[in-house]
Amino acid sequence: MWFEVCLDYYFQTYYNPDLLDRPQNYKELYNLRHSQAWNIVERIFGVAKKCFAIIREINEYPMLTQAKIVSACGVTHNFICTFDPDDIPEPVEPEGTSPALYTGDLGAGSIGPQETHRASKQREDIAKAMWLSYQKEMQERGQF
Repeated sequence: MWFEVCLDYYFQTYYNPDLLDRPQNYKELYNLRHSQAWNIVERIFGVAKKCFAIIREINEYPMLTQAKIVSACGVTHNFICTFDPDDIPEPVEPEGTSPALYTGDLGAGSIGPQETHRASKQREDIAKAMWLSYQKEMQERGQF
């Protein structure tokens, strides 16, 4: 999948106690931050799917419309939380639904070597920039 090419540095799990120390290089830092972001996104979508049936049900809307629906649900949720937090509905567990499989244009085709190289270079640049920023922050805190 495209996100594996763009985001994954041979993704490692950070549950191992030996790996819970500070990252030792830019790849470890990237993996740690990627893992944290992945967990947050998964949690957000889990909550959204429980609160909004339109997100968890299979639908025939175009992909761009589906993206707008997710954003609209987020705005609606935030509005309710801000102006009437007592009105948040209880999450509903889906009954016998199967996950939606998208087979449209966005998921079609394979990734060629040129795109893989471009994505790898971009990931490498992002990881190195994160590492430099991390080192600077640690030096300013006197922890490096």
